[in-house]
Amino acid sequence: MEKTNLTIEQIDAEIKRLHSVISEKDKKWDYSKSFDEYERYMADEYNQISTLDQMKRMMMPYELSELPDYGDVMSLKDFIEDCKCGNFIDYDGHGYYVKDGKESNIMIHPSDVIDGAIRPDFDTIIWYNR
Repeated sequence: MEKTNLTIEQIDAEIKRLHSVISEKDKKWDYSKSFDEYERYMADEYNQISTLDQMKRMMMPYELSELPDYGDVMSLKDFIEDCKCGNFIDYDGHGYYVKDGKESNIMIHPSDVIDGAIRPDFDTIIWYNR
């Protein structure tokens, strides 16, 4: 499926299809092999899902809710700088965009910064460490 100009519904359908492919491949997997081999075997589908998820987060409408009492609120600019220097990596946790002092439903990962997939309609995030 061409990954440009997709709608959110098309992205969701493709992610669902890829999860089915993963499920079928998993049933055929020889579990006597190493986890590294398994990761390589599944890498294409997982990479495609990651790309589609990132595309979806760039275009989806947001909903806002009250900020919780936990998590670290920071400017998007500071978050970007920290990601570019390696202070945050995807393994460390994740964030959500913040607007008008409220948390959105749109997640941001450090890899989004590296990929240049940053929502221009936000200037703050809340970060949750693992």
